[in-house]
Amino acid sequence: MGNLFNPDAFLWRWCSRILDIMVLSICWFFCSLPVVTIGAASTALYDAAVHGIRRDEPGAYVRFFRTFRRELKTAVPAALLWGAALAALLWCGQQIGVAIQDPGPVLAAAAVLAALLLFVLGTVSWLFPLLSRFTFSFGALNRTAGQFFMAHLPSSVLLALLLAVSAWACFRFLFPVFFVPCVEALLASFLVERAFQKHMPPEKSEEA
Repeated sequence: MGNLFNPDAFLWRWCSRILDIMVLSICWFFCSLPVVTIGAASTALYDAAVHGIRRDEPGAYVRFFRTFRRELKTAVPAALLWGAALAALLWCGQQIGVAIQDPGPVLAAAAVLAALLLFVLGTVSWLFPLLSRFTFSFGALNRTAGQFFMAHLPSSVLLALLLAVSAWACFRFLFPVFFVPCVEALLASFLVERAFQKHMPPEKSEEA
């Protein structure tokens, strides 16, 4: 019975993690409301989720806002660039849907569009985790994210699908926005952190 009220007990640790997932997701949502800050919010969310929840380090919320402020300058133009690319591809998808009467060219265009969407979503999936961990200029960040997309293609495909499903769930039903963003970051971290370790010096990889 005494273990039930012990703050280190299994039940309370998991309750604390669930609360952290919800609070971090809500922080991400409100910090993303200006739209242009969604990249900085995603960077901060990944950083806080990995260190605060996966590694059980203290100060997850403080870490979130510190990372958000620190990476704002680089994340905003990156979000604008890739957001514009995604919007253009979605618009093209709508036009393909309108032109569905001619199946041959439409199917070819749809295949190209799907490949481009995969590239954009997969690259974005690396973009903000990279920014949360390392210091980049704007150009170096985008170039490195593209390199990670190609170097870890199977993981990139899974990350793109995970991001697409998470975004669809949040936009379609709204209420998942209070927990899905942080869950998505945690699930993505299992693929991202494994890739990071392959590109880090042995001593830093062991520390991570």
